Amino acid sequence: MTSKYHREIKPGVHVDVYDVLRAWDVRNPALQHLIKKALQPGARGLKTLGQDMADIIASAKRAAELESDEP
Repeated sequence: MTSKYHREIKPGVHVDVYDVLRAWDVRNPALQHLIKKALQPGARGLKTLGQDMADIIASAKRAAELESDEP
């Protein structure tokens, strides 16, 4: 099944960002958010490139905080 969120990465193979996150076992929610924004910054129609870049930086900082909180 494909939707506007899926991308063809090679002929006949369609994935969405959640497939990628699962394949790389990205569990940190702030990193997940960062990756989603970094794949298409400023091109999703909601925020400008600058706004998405600021969100990416904020997500990276939060991801680091979450990792430092781990036992």
